[in-house]
Amino acid sequence: MRGPRQADCAVAIGRPLGEVVTLRVLESSLNCSAGDMLLLWGRLTWRKMCRKLLGMTFSSKTNTLVVKQRCRQPGGGVLLRYGSQLAPETFYRECDMQLFGPWGEIVSPSLSPATSKAGGCRLFINVAPHARIAIHALATNMDNGTKGANASYISIRDIHSLRTTTFHGQQVLYWESESSQAEMEFSEDFLKAQASLRGQYWTLQSWVPEGQDPQSWKGKEGT
Repeated sequence: MRGPRQADCAVAIGRPLGEVVTLRVLESSLNCSAGDMLLLWGRLTWRKMCRKLLGMTFSSKTNTLVVKQRCRQPGGGVLLRYGSQLAPETFYRECDMQLFGPWGEIVSPSLSPATSKAGGCRLFINVAPHARIAIHALATNMDNGTKGANASYISIRDIHSLRTTTFHGQQVLYWESESSQAEMEFSEDFLKAQASLRGQYWTLQSWVPEGQDPQSWKGKEGT
């Protein structure tokens, strides 16, 4: 992440569910006193730092990680090496799914021995770090959950802001994120009622104007 065009940049790294992302800082010319910094964030991860980066190693909590850099001087920056390894502990259910890329099809999981014992299933969507996500889908057969209509639901969460929207009943739903990562959850009663959802997601431009500092730079430096 060095060079005249790499002063303020971001890289998104994604691996299959059940793995974690590992990073090692090989070189760093960040000027901490000038406001340079490196930010690592993702699901269950938030760390901002600048000092003593050389040789530092870092492992994410989950299978995705966004690396953002602010560098005041052209030509400066960091050189990183990344890899992945099996997660020491899992945060995922057997029926969870992962989608990467600028657009894709969304299909809810169907009832199976794995989904019936999972207590609900989740779908994780990750796009480019400066993009947002739009979801447009049709939910059907959601009114016959074993515990009533309210127990059969779909929720969508923005991973960065933690804003969550819950949908009940048969409907056409539309949702937009504030960041590049989203999580859909299909409740246990949604699966038992054999409800379904089919739709698409695609990317939108970020709300942050070019040249303006993103909200994610705020906060204290991590240790």
